[in-house]
Amino acid sequence: MPIYLPAPTHNPGGPDGNGWNRFSLNAGALYPGQCALQPTSYATLWESHDTRRARWGGFDPCVRNGDCTSCPALTPAQPRRLLSFTPDVLVRILAREGAADQPHIMNRPEDGWASFSERWTWAQLAHLEGWRLGDQHRDEHSAGFWLHATTISGGVYGRSEARPCS
Repeated sequence: MPIYLPAPTHNPGGPDGNGWNRFSLNAGALYPGQCALQPTSYATLWESHDTRRARWGGFDPCVRNGDCTSCPALTPAQPRRLLSFTPDVLVRILAREGAADQPHIMNRPEDGWASFSERWTWAQLAHLEGWRLGDQHRDEHSAGFWLHATTISGGVYGRSEARPCS
């Protein structure tokens, strides 16, 4: 499965092959390759779960210039754990103008942003064990998406050493 996503190459001939497209916003010359394990949105998080779907654009830059053998994204130091008393958890996305959107796991999603939330990173969500990515969600408070537990132990969902949910 591809993990390193090289930047698109420039075609000086333009789309017609004759060079009629003289104006180029060549992203490949401005940006390095990207890592399919470093998502920055719900769409790229979905792609990072099966990197065969991943295409350049929307991921964080590769930190090893294509050398995936020693990449810290493959084996995070300590994957973050999510434990819940409910089998479904809502992740709200805090949209910030001029900055990256931030995912927040909500304690009581029905209360909107008045509920306690815990900030996560997209990379932490990509390495989350015991949960599967669910459908997108939108209400009067914000956009978001659901996480569904795949394991349960002692009434607590999301434990990786637990038995599968039925």
